[in-house]
Amino acid sequence: MQTGLVGREPELAMLRGCLEAALEGHPRMVACLGEPGIGKTRLAEELLTSAAAQGVLGVWGVAVDAEGAPPYWPWRQVLRAVGNGIDLAAIAAEHRLTADLANLAPDIFAGSADLADAESSMEDRFRLFDAVTMLLRHLTHRDPLAIVLDDAHSADQASLLLLQHVARSARAERLLVVVNSRDTEQTNGAVFAELLREPVTRHIRLGGLAAPAVGQHLASVIGHEVGDADVAHVHELTGGNPFFVSELAKALADRSDGTALPITWNLREAVGARLSRLSADSVALLRAASIVGREFSAAVPAAMLGLPVLRCLALLDEAASAGLVEVPSLTGQHRFAHALLRDAIEAGLGTPERVHLHRLAAGALEQLYGDQPGPHLFDLARHWAVAAVQGDKVRATVWIERAGNEAMRRHAYEESAQLFRLALDVGTNDIDQADRCRLLLGLGPALYLSCDLPGGLEACVEAAALAADMGRPDLVAQAALVTEPTFQPESDLVIRQLCEQAIAVLDASHAPLRAVVLARLAEVCMYLGDDETARVASEESLTLAEQCGEQAALVAALKARQEVCSGPDTLEERADLAERMLAVGRGPASPNAALSGHLARIDAALERGHLSVVAREIEAAARCAQEIQGRSAHWLLLRSQSVLAQAQARFDDARRLAEEAFSTIAPLGHPTAPVVWAGFLSTTAHHVGHDAESLASNGLANATADELDFPTAGVIRALAPAVVLAETGRIREASAIY
Repeated sequence: MQTGLVGREPELAMLRGCLEAALEGHPRMVACLGEPGIGKTRLAEELLTSAAAQGVLGVWGVAVDAEGAPPYWPWRQVLRAVGNGIDLAAIAAEHRLTADLANLAPDIFAGSADLADAESSMEDRFRLFDAVTMLLRHLTHRDPLAIVLDDAHSADQASLLLLQHVARSARAERLLVVVNSRDTEQTNGAVFAELLREPVTRHIRLGGLAAPAVGQHLASVIGHEVGDADVAHVHELTGGNPFFVSELAKALADRSDGTALPITWNLREAVGARLSRLSADSVALLRAASIVGREFSAAVPAAMLGLPVLRCLALLDEAASAGLVEVPSLTGQHRFAHALLRDAIEAGLGTPERVHLHRLAAGALEQLYGDQPGPHLFDLARHWAVAAVQGDKVRATVWIERAGNEAMRRHAYEESAQLFRLALDVGTNDIDQADRCRLLLGLGPALYLSCDLPGGLEACVEAAALAADMGRPDLVAQAALVTEPTFQPESDLVIRQLCEQAIAVLDASHAPLRAVVLARLAEVCMYLGDDETARVASEESLTLAEQCGEQAALVAALKARQEVCSGPDTLEERADLAERMLAVGRGPASPNAALSGHLARIDAALERGHLSVVAREIEAAARCAQEIQGRSAHWLLLRSQSVLAQAQARFDDARRLAEEAFSTIAPLGHPTAPVVWAGFLSTTAHHVGHDAESLASNGLANATADELDFPTAGVIRALAPAVVLAETGRIREASAIY
């Protein structure tokens, strides 16, 4: 039974103010924090009632309070709710968002390409995030929208990162997002802390109700006024927590003999007392359902207990009458009346019973959904992970691995890493070398794309060792190619060692793969300053790639050779490499190769001073970038446009384009982006004068050269700070570096 909202007038007024701001085109995000049962959901319900009265669509996305939901589950619920009255697929198709949005909600945005063999990248995830942001922008341009993300403390990290992206990208959308989260259970605290710092974010911290509000709440539940002594006692026992007050109100309502309320009180005992009034079958059903989750289909606990679904529906009606579960409009779907009720029932299970019920749940899901479980895949992984202690760990590992791969395909990299680690833990003593190697090759990319480079490299090193022991040079190469060069010497040395290990075992039968690994070796050696090894590796890579004729190998080899041939003495070879890359780019579905070819042409033309050629090639590169639709491609295009503007002495345009380029690539964490930005600032400052930012980019803002440790590897990196010092009149410091 829903009671009136009492004691929350200031918070509700603040939320309504944020709604008004959103309606005027000032998007707002409100983080509502508080302990379990404090009334966050009830407050949001009241807000959406106010929103509906103003013609604002309000939708919910509820994070599942147990691991097992698919990635981005709250957002999928939001899109489903919006899609009940709006043709989201049509809007996505109109704005070319379908392919990216299908990674988040394939049931809504159909027709995407098969993801089975698709490789994931950080850019893929940002394309997905941008697609969601653009969809919300188009939606709220038409009509205002209020979103409640409930139980956000339970959300997967990818969902919170998407939320953060939406907040950072908010401009003039008529959008209000309320994020409810327990402040006692912040599993992704760092992401949440970043969210609170966004300019569009406001926050509410809900505390307990004051004693007068507790009295009003008790009266609304019981139906009559409650004595001051009882109000004071309930307030003391509950701390004003509305959910706990409601539970004690039931005890007050049931009190017929004038007995006093208990001196102490806890939720598990209160729920246990309510369960004692139900039939044994109903209690058993609720205990099974508590393992499934707060929301559940009656068919699942029915299959777990071997009962007919109709019998389970009758038992759930009994539980609903006791206020323990709710019956939504969709037949067969139920949910516990509050997450704390489910928590209390599950907490009452002993370890043997909990493990047994998880095994029954895994079996029930397999029985109901077969080998194509769809969104239930992650529930299967969760149940099998717990049930594996009974045995059948290999079977458990298979399901967990499948979930890890699916999370990776959906660009939920943190979730994927957790699942692969879980699979390795569950199968520690039961899986063979091949299984362990495969799981490590899943874990490595997931950690790398989660920005855990050391962890990703550690997984790759172990996988390469196992692959070598098994005589699998292809898997050694796969481990070597997981991470790109980073400009971090310690990491780049590990990448180099992995490449050299792979090259040592790749023979002529693996020519295309050997060519790609040689190309990666050339790139990483350039980062490490070993130009001679890079030169030899790039030459062999290109020769092998041309001999085998495989396009992917040829593109990798050409790119590596272009990077190696970056000096003025190799200008003619670079020009030739550009033409060869363009020849590849003219093939089917090769916009990335074509873009690389045009950029190489631009590089050669700039060095020759042929600015008209540069301008023409930039136009061609822009067409490729438009087709690719990615941040990296846009960054490369903006860089070229900025350099052309600089060469034409349009320094204001050059600065504007360079800033746009850097802001475009910064979220991807590209290792060369800061270096390119610093180079731009130094070069333009040579003409227009240095400022604090150009000095800071070279580490010279707040210290003298005598106090700093400058790099000595590579002429440009070593001398760039000296040039800046000389140009600013700091001759003594410049001389010291020289």
